[in-house]
Amino acid sequence: MRVFEALATACEELTRNAVVNPRVDAEILLAQSLSKTRSSLLAHSRDDVDESSRLVFFARVRERCRGKPLQYILGQQEFRGLLFEVSPAVFIPRPETEFVVEAALEHLEDGNLKLADVGTGSGCLAVSLAVALPRAQVWATDLSEAALEVARRNAARHGVGRNVAFLQGDLLQPLIPRLGEGKLDAVVSNPPYVGMEELSGLQKEVRDWEPLLALVGEEGAPSLYARLLSQAQVRLRPGGVLIMEIGYSMQEAVCGLLGGDWELLGVTDDLNGIPRVVSARKV
Repeated sequence: MRVFEALATACEELTRNAVVNPRVDAEILLAQSLSKTRSSLLAHSRDDVDESSRLVFFARVRERCRGKPLQYILGQQEFRGLLFEVSPAVFIPRPETEFVVEAALEHLEDGNLKLADVGTGSGCLAVSLAVALPRAQVWATDLSEAALEVARRNAARHGVGRNVAFLQGDLLQPLIPRLGEGKLDAVVSNPPYVGMEELSGLQKEVRDWEPLLALVGEEGAPSLYARLLSQAQVRLRPGGVLIMEIGYSMQEAVCGLLGGDWELLGVTDDLNGIPRVVSARKV
């Protein structure tokens, strides 16, 4: 079987299973199966596909047809130009979450900063901040030990394993024995904000494959944000910043939780014009 034949067969199978962008997915999967780039693959479309690569490729195509996200099949996802390991233990980093890092960097300058990433998942926020702010110390928390194992490997991959401490636990609670009150310069978070009632309306790739704990958590979004604000108010120094990703139509509710202890710095829209990141400063 030649490259163009393998792609055509895969596209037919992916299309039958209602996979969006079947041609792109087929090219990406075949390129990885052959350890080639997509451009090299397409430039040599009449080359033969060896038997072992063919078997690997079509096994991956079948996984994609079942709805398994492409990133989980590949085992990786890019975030702010960095490649992160991902698995079903962690939420797949999204482009809109990059706005959390950008918002944080607007209010921080490299130095001996103390930062916290709440609900770190793959570690994309913690690691990206540690790379951008190499003198900072970052504490990253998550309820899932399996997620923390992935995050630790991502920190090591990008050379910031010594700059980021990964702690299991709820929100900022794991920092209590390690860091005094009023010591953090910034807290960032992409918390689970999907309501349980919204779950059935999500794409099957998200609903059936990504970790439920990273999507809806163990409580409703307003309650979680309120607890995060309360804990961050204690742990941040005066003037410290809190940067939170929010879901669709959550701007009013989350901003309404900011009391007199907080100054709203701004709300950042994503590329689709949806309010995505709330930035606040501890007064």
